[in-house]
Amino acid sequence: MKFFGYSVILLILCVSCAQPRSLTGGEKDVTPPVILKQEPPNYTINFKSSQQIRIYFDEYVALDNPSENFLISPPLKKPPEYTLKGKSLIINLNNELAENTTYIITCNQGIKDLTEGNPLPLTTYVFSTGDYIDSLSLIGTVKNAFTMLPEEKIGVMLYKHDEDSALLRDLPRYYVTTDKDGKFKFTNIAEGEYQLYALLDKNRNYLFDQKDEKVAFATDLVQSIYIQPVTNKTDTVQKDIVLTDSTQIDSVPIQEEDTTQIDVTQIDTIQSDTILADSLLAPVVDYAANTLMLFEEQDTTTRFIRRDFKGNYKHEFVFKNEIQGLKLNQISNLDTIVTYLTEYNKTKDTISVFFTSILNNDVDFELFANDQLLDTLNFNPAQISTSTRRLSQKTDSATANYLTYTEINKGELNKYPEILFASPVWIFDLTKCTLIEERKNESDTLPVECYFTDSINRSLAFKYPFKEKANYTILCPDSVFFSYFGTCNDSISIKFTMKSSKDYGSIRVAYQFYEENNFIVQLMTENLNVVQEDFIRFNKSITYNYLQAGKYRVRVIVDANNNKRWDSGDFLSRQQPEKIIYFEKTLDLAPNWKIEETFDVVIE
Repeated sequence: MKFFGYSVILLILCVSCAQPRSLTGGEKDVTPPVILKQEPPNYTINFKSSQQIRIYFDEYVALDNPSENFLISPPLKKPPEYTLKGKSLIINLNNELAENTTYIITCNQGIKDLTEGNPLPLTTYVFSTGDYIDSLSLIGTVKNAFTMLPEEKIGVMLYKHDEDSALLRDLPRYYVTTDKDGKFKFTNIAEGEYQLYALLDKNRNYLFDQKDEKVAFATDLVQSIYIQPVTNKTDTVQKDIVLTDSTQIDSVPIQEEDTTQIDVTQIDTIQSDTILADSLLAPVVDYAANTLMLFEEQDTTTRFIRRDFKGNYKHEFVFKNEIQGLKLNQISNLDTIVTYLTEYNKTKDTISVFFTSILNNDVDFELFANDQLLDTLNFNPAQISTSTRRLSQKTDSATANYLTYTEINKGELNKYPEILFASPVWIFDLTKCTLIEERKNESDTLPVECYFTDSINRSLAFKYPFKEKANYTILCPDSVFFSYFGTCNDSISIKFTMKSSKDYGSIRVAYQFYEENNFIVQLMTENLNVVQEDFIRFNKSITYNYLQAGKYRVRVIVDANNNKRWDSGDFLSRQQPEKIIYFEKTLDLAPNWKIEETFDVVIE
């Protein structure tokens, strides 16, 4: 037995040792590729169009989407060709270059090491076809004109001041893109005044030539500036190097008496211990100096987009932009007239059509809206979609014949409870609906006022001075409400408990303006859904009551044309979008809590 025990132990040890295990291979490589040399060197002057650019790395690299991650400014008619050979990147320009022009090639993580995919940080290669390098800059920010949030990866363009509306027809003089904070920075540009534009260029042709492209423009000409270089007195080699916030080299001003080429890729390795923190070196840079508001021009054309069948003889008609006076003009099968009711959504661009008499056959209609013929349609008003047919097969036939409904606003102190029927109600008897207040040992039947709140009899409200925390039941027997096609309600029993005033919070905002104008003030949820909207002209305090606990935002729209809505801009007429100012705080409201704030509305 002792020998057997030793044998088992020896066998276990052998099996354990024989199990294959993966090699650790040491720590993961997180170091990006390093540039060893550039031919010709960075900041070369008198560059020839026929010259080839070659950049050597310390390891094998891979190209990552060069059409997006490489950028040359000023843009060329034909994009450069980027190829890899060994551990080097070769750039062929394939263009005749302009005389006495400074070019900047920017690589924004377009190069990664071959093994781990570590990207090369933002890097620029600058050269000039003349005998000097332009050294001026221009900075700014691009924001969404409606949300006021920064816009990332937006093309920003500079044109000479005499190139009016050049964004429609010409390539820009200089081009950069915005970072994640919406900031942009032109470097190594020539002195002068420029037209400044931003563009969400969907077809990548540097032109504003599509209706759904977003655009922004500076109202006035902008001026290139000289940003004071940062000097590190302890390092004479770096005295002319300008560092960005991330210690990237922006530009090397070339002095007339010194034409020595500096291999700027080696600066970090010369005396890296002498480079101070960015906060000590970097000059104060105001990116808000040139703020562009990116907008999509409002398409005012009314267009019919599609028709969707929703079941129960309900069809939805979707339009581009707001419409009025929708009309379906029947032009076939005129021996039987089709009738219908309409219901508009809040933005009036989606209209629900409830047919009240039908043909179970295809019918031709002319679709009118805004007093114009938009389309000619052919469809069956009584059609049943595949999904509806499958559902009806799984549902009891008796249940399927009932007029269904949805319960709304149950227990809310500031709203009456409602029933929203799936179809318009044709015949009804409201006297049969009752309201019961339930207590511990007894209940009372109360006189409740019932009424439809809409013109097509879909939304039924129950009006009564409900008490906080009280228990109620709304009762309606079956066959009280009938649709146009004979379906009726099953017995309705809606139980609810009224909320307490302590379940709600309130927000009071004192709006302070420094000029008289037409203002739209909006209280919104955190995701910018409008809770309440008001129109004011002067200083005013507004209290928002009965608010659910949660986070809220406040904004003011300068309604310049007093049409009670926000208007986008227009590029050709040089009209900027209407200004929007957001309150800087997000208001975090708790139950039984009141927040009071003053909104000083500063219109820049």
